[in-house]
Amino acid sequence: MEITGRRSAPKRIGELLVAANIIRQEVLLEALKVSKNSQRPLGRVLMSIGELSEYDVEVALYVQSLIRENTISAEFGVKAINVCIKGRIPLDDAFKRLGWTPPETTDEQKASAGELGELLVQSGLLDRSMLEQAQWQGQENNLPLGRCLVLNRMITSVMLQSALTAQVLIRDGKITEDQAIAGLKKAATKHQTLEQSLVDTGAFRTPDKDSIKLGDLVTQAGLVTEGDKISAIEIGLAENQKIGEVFIQTGMITADVVDDSLRLQVMVNKGSLSGLQAADILRQAHARHVSIDAIIEERTSRQDEIAKVTTVLEILLQSGSLSGDNFNRAQSLARQLNVSMAEIIVTKEMIDKRLINAALQAQTLVSEGMLKPSECAVAVKRCQQTGRELHEVLKDLPAETAAPPAAPAKDEVEKKGWIGNIWNKVTKKD
Repeated sequence: MEITGRRSAPKRIGELLVAANIIRQEVLLEALKVSKNSQRPLGRVLMSIGELSEYDVEVALYVQSLIRENTISAEFGVKAINVCIKGRIPLDDAFKRLGWTPPETTDEQKASAGELGELLVQSGLLDRSMLEQAQWQGQENNLPLGRCLVLNRMITSVMLQSALTAQVLIRDGKITEDQAIAGLKKAATKHQTLEQSLVDTGAFRTPDKDSIKLGDLVTQAGLVTEGDKISAIEIGLAENQKIGEVFIQTGMITADVVDDSLRLQVMVNKGSLSGLQAADILRQAHARHVSIDAIIEERTSRQDEIAKVTTVLEILLQSGSLSGDNFNRAQSLARQLNVSMAEIIVTKEMIDKRLINAALQAQTLVSEGMLKPSECAVAVKRCQQTGRELHEVLKDLPAETAAPPAAPAKDEVEKKGWIGNIWNKVTKKD
């Protein structure tokens, strides 16, 4: 049986589950749509629709990580998932049934596992007899302790992530072991994050500005699963490596993606981006195969467009440039998403850029006393109706519609008329 010979390329979790006959192809396709639209991990979506349990997801994620690390082949991983989930037996038993014994655990991994286990026991999240059982299973099958605990349903993946985060903070000298234990206890009782619990207990100070961890950034961007992130944290603690190095070595993401993520992380820490914005930039850059600089430039340009629309929104509404349906839609979405109507108008491309520029030019003429606001709206409406530029519309605008606010010199009236004067001025600005 092929375990570590020629391997197929690492497969996505959905493909593994379909190949293992755990879910149907049509279910996967529907779940992928929901995952994309809701920005939720695929495993969570499959759990929410009742196709998988949390344990099933953890099994699939762990097998996927073994495939990516070239520990097992994709074909063997599919068989292991099938035997484990269909047979309702622990994953290590499934490995044994298929005739595979994982390589021995290193001393560093054992030490890290011991620290993790003690944290869980001292914080009351795990019974010592359960820990000893999980440690034995982990050593027998070379499963990281944390993953072994979750796969045996002794703790949840949320508890594991909190404990691993506590380990990282202890290693970096940011909290003591006692503070970590107190934080884990409070996190379990209050059902909140470890960081919030540490703030509540006084071990942490609430940050003055937004910040984001590298693992959370790539996970929110959809480039790494929650399971992969947890595995990378465990490996990093065992091997004394940074999580970015683990991502690269295990082939989860490339060095370029890690570099981009670190740059975005700095921007978030400086306050120039929010964590959600950074994740969105990283997601788009990866999906479109362009640099993060290109995406950032697009976002800057988009903000400029939003500012323009905000400035002339009243004119655009008065001129009818925004249809009634689009107006209601923009208003509703703005309330739902807690953003401005201008942002919705730009994002959904509800108004032609040509009309936005015409409104800006017309507003300038209003500020200079050469057009009244009502005349401004009429001119923009003519631009919309005829498809002509503002200076062309102003040239032919009826005199009774747009009377000048102040009489020009007599010779100039005789020569060109006041509308011609405006037309000349706009033409020069263009």
